[in-house]
Amino acid sequence: MGASGRRDSRGLDALQANLGRFFRDASLLRQALTHPSAAAEEGLPRIRSYERLEFLGDALLGFALAEFLFDRYPQEEEGVLSRLRAYWASQPALAGVARELGLQACICLGAGESRDGGAEKDRILASALEALLGAVYLDAGLKPATALVRQLWAPAIRRQGLAVLLEDAKTNLQERRQAEGLPLPIYRSEPSPDGEGFTCTVLIDGQASGRGSGPTRKAAEQAAAREALSALDRG
Repeated sequence: MGASGRRDSRGLDALQANLGRFFRDASLLRQALTHPSAAAEEGLPRIRSYERLEFLGDALLGFALAEFLFDRYPQEEEGVLSRLRAYWASQPALAGVARELGLQACICLGAGESRDGGAEKDRILASALEALLGAVYLDAGLKPATALVRQLWAPAIRRQGLAVLLEDAKTNLQERRQAEGLPLPIYRSEPSPDGEGFTCTVLIDGQASGRGSGPTRKAAEQAAAREALSALDRG
């Protein structure tokens, strides 16, 4: 597939082989991989692009991840499970799964978006992957669709475990605020009184929402962000 909107059946066959399933209704697969710019160039209405399927796939992904994480971590509280789901449903995580599938070679883009490297953009890859999940649901039903989510996400979840919550709490906090259309956190760091390391306070909506310390400024900010996330999860 490319800027002209032409379809490469070999690429679609390879993708379906990677998924471990072939579509009964191939039009759903084609729609899931059609960017709005390509639909416009082909003279199709915007609703023939991947956007509607993306809406459906987003909901499916959230449910499937919640179910898997609930089973995987029976001792963890709701706040931890929510943060894990947010991490694995984030745009970077989705784009990573999409690249492993080779989705970037299958997305149909308009000429301008193609020249701009759209097939490698995290935003487009994430959207197309969610649309693909929505298409699988419509083509095969809920059980195969949730099984596919487990197939694609479970290895990384098992491999990385709870460590993902420690990797970048600042990013997690920022993405949560952005998703809700709220102002971003503000970090205020200073050397620790004992001269060893740093302390940090993170402000959310002007209020101190988390404090942390660490050997470096970055570590202190991460610790403060983790405390703020925990406070938000407790609600």
